[in-house]
Amino acid sequence: MTEITYIEGDATTPRGNDNKVIAHICNDSGKWGKGFVMALSRRWREPEEKYRAWYKDRGHLSSGWKLGAVMFVEVNGSRGPLYDKCWVANMIAQHGIKSWDNQTPIRYGALSVALQAVAEFAKKNDASVHMPKIGSGLAGGDWKTIERLITEALIEQGIAVTVYTF
Repeated sequence: MTEITYIEGDATTPRGNDNKVIAHICNDSGKWGKGFVMALSRRWREPEEKYRAWYKDRGHLSSGWKLGAVMFVEVNGSRGPLYDKCWVANMIAQHGIKSWDNQTPIRYGALSVALQAVAEFAKKNDASVHMPKIGSGLAGGDWKTIERLITEALIEQGIAVTVYTF
């Protein structure tokens, strides 16, 4: 079994020549404006646009909006890195946003479900998975717990995972 690869760099410019999934955590309250999402929005407009439309449509049963859900947004094109295909995985794994009375908005169960969906998608599309240290910043999560969930969902399925740090 391989391990998570840690490198210094920007997760919005993942390394390698294969297909890529850039995974990150979103909240369930329609907020997009702090943390890693700002880097995503500087590089591509589609992940934010699709997230906001998904949130707006959340009342419809067909939308699939709930904790643990994932929306895969293709982000190829002239502003993207050079490889076959790249998707951003908007994973709904945070309940609300961090506040005085909500210090740990991450939901580990939802993250586990979302990572399983990312694993299925990555296998189907022959893609590696790239991410910042998801859930350990604004979501208030414990990295060791998150690392274990990533290992169980992705590494143990033979999917290459790279975590980018600054």
